[in-house]
Amino acid sequence: MAAVSVFPGDGCPAREAIDTNLESLGALVLLTQLGTAEVRVQEPSLHVFFRDRRGESLGVRVVTATSDCGTRAALAAAVIAAFVGEWAQTKLADAVSPPAASSTATPGAAAAPPPEANRTQQAEPGVRVSAAAQPISSTTRTWQAELGAMAFGIHDGDAGSFGFGLRASLNRGAYMASALVEGSLDRERPLGPGQGAYRFLRAGLGLGVRWQWPRIFLDTTVVPMVERLSLQGKNVTTPKQATDWGFVVAGHASLGWNRPRWRPFLFIGASYSSPSQRMTLSDTDVRVPLSSVNVEAGLGVSLRIWP
Repeated sequence: MAAVSVFPGDGCPAREAIDTNLESLGALVLLTQLGTAEVRVQEPSLHVFFRDRRGESLGVRVVTATSDCGTRAALAAAVIAAFVGEWAQTKLADAVSPPAASSTATPGAAAAPPPEANRTQQAEPGVRVSAAAQPISSTTRTWQAELGAMAFGIHDGDAGSFGFGLRASLNRGAYMASALVEGSLDRERPLGPGQGAYRFLRAGLGLGVRWQWPRIFLDTTVVPMVERLSLQGKNVTTPKQATDWGFVVAGHASLGWNRPRWRPFLFIGASYSSPSQRMTLSDTDVRVPLSSVNVEAGLGVSLRIWP
């Protein structure tokens, strides 16, 4: 079993690069004697989990990293070397410490246990040691910007269609501010002797919360939006078009793959529009109310553009 492992295994940083840096620091042999180090990329941080040879946790170190893979490998190696160096010093201190005051040893008496390796340690600036892994939302406080695109199906209980969306997010820790733009293709409803078609284009700003783990992330967002609703008659005697404006509150929940830069995700959403709209056939009493509630689900991908 390799002394160093990296998750996710996309090569940034590469395990071989970390091993090379550890060899140059003279720490690879010490790490093998200690146990294993698991490097997890949780943007924009590296979480390094240490375990002894029995698989028991020895501690965790968290350090803010850049997007450069070579720098990440060097930084991970430096964190590992510092940890195993402290461990080696502890072993050396135990070996040269003076004997106990009593010169007579009791047969079968257990030796005093060494200091726990998983205690909180004083770390260099920018590095924090903790006893257990935590979601990135509770440990990261740096700004992060993303751009995303979505494709989805949408239904209001009467008719369905497809839509598209764009999202820009600014994240800090667990919190995020999002700008969302969505549009749909035509949906049709019977309207007298023909059909009435309707579609929307809407945009707004909202707030959300994000949780991240080594492989996945989950976020929820609520976005108040302004909606432009386009209505059009089809296969009727006098085709006409009309435009109306309304206010919409939309909610989204996304579950995605936590990659260093590109992050594909699944999402579901629902929205409520006010006031409710209706289509009316000119010069008749034919009126078709449109549902105020829409439900959507689809796929998307986001790109981290900063840092």
